[in-house]
Amino acid sequence: MSTPLVSVILPVYNGASYLKEAIDSILNQTLDNFELIIINDGSTDESWKIISKYKDVRIRAFRQKNIGLAATLNRAIRLRED
Repeated sequence: MSTPLVSVILPVYNGASYLKEAIDSILNQTLDNFELIIINDGSTDESWKIISKYKDVRIRAFRQKNIGLAATLNRAIRLRED
């Protein structure tokens, strides 16, 4: 995959009820030169199971213990720079 033009960051904490709809919406955009960085921030619901079902090469998925929204967003920004 070439260097993506856009990085979309999706932090997730117990968001299973809306997660599939959110991911599908991002993946179905007309612009396809992007990466979707999903960080599961210690969810205790089915979030990781939903994330794991996606095999799209534009998705970079990570899981971690719960560290809160601000720290998760900062981690995602650092991952973008990798």
